[in-house]
Amino acid sequence: MNVKSKSNEELLEIYLDHLLARNKSQRTIKTFRSIIKQFIAYLKGRHISEATVWDIDGFLAWLRKRGYKEGSIYTAAVAVKRFMQYLGLEENLKGFEYPKRPADLPRYLEIEEVAALVKAAGNNLRDRLIVLLLYTTGMRVSELVGVKVGDVDLERHSIRIKGKGAKEREVFFHPSLREDIEKLMDSKPKSAYLFQGRNGKKMHYVTVERILKRLARKAGIKRKVSPHILRHSFATHSLMMGMDIREIQELLGHASLKTTQVYAHVSRRRLLKDYLKVWSTTLKEIE
Repeated sequence: MNVKSKSNEELLEIYLDHLLARNKSQRTIKTFRSIIKQFIAYLKGRHISEATVWDIDGFLAWLRKRGYKEGSIYTAAVAVKRFMQYLGLEENLKGFEYPKRPADLPRYLEIEEVAALVKAAGNNLRDRLIVLLLYTTGMRVSELVGVKVGDVDLERHSIRIKGKGAKEREVFFHPSLREDIEKLMDSKPKSAYLFQGRNGKKMHYVTVERILKRLARKAGIKRKVSPHILRHSFATHSLMMGMDIREIQELLGHASLKTTQVYAHVSRRRLLKDYLKVWSTTLKEIE
């Protein structure tokens, strides 16, 4: 491809088609589109083939001045670099270094907070199952909305899902959820989505996010509740309750154990919190 013969906007659309063809999530594509459009605007009419490491650094500094957090700046660096690499502009990237990635531990909900979400869902079968399946399977929201009736095995209490890179894996649900799942399936054909949006189409991930925000408000939970936090809660609680970290890795669909090991840090932090709680009370009685 002759990069210089096409406009920045045309190159962006070609790259987004590439991401779509590689089965990248809607969220990733939306995020990359927004970031790269901002970078193109930052170049002020110059062609992307003229962009240098100085331009990328200047763009990241511009984002920082506008109040972007560390995680968002890191994501922006990834998006711009991968875009330029796809266009074959490696020479322009010489000397580029990623900004420091934040080492924040995953946030998770307490079991009582998950229970409050389920209670807030009341008799709404769909909303109740959205909470319970995200929490008890560790699925990503993109995986949840992609589940079809034919992917559910009621006898094995399992669901076949497609994760990142179209890799298939199997997750499990507790037998107590079987009856509710059967009701949601409700004689739908195997090709139908389990969670449907308008006209029987796949429910949009944004709809799931809105449902969780509404349930959190109703439950009186002040902090942010999202599908990914429920995924973190699944991993954290599984580890705390004695599951092997490699089993958790498989259920989460992590390619590397290193990604899963962050939950060990969360578990140790919780262990310290519980230790201090118990021993603070005990020492008060001794003193």
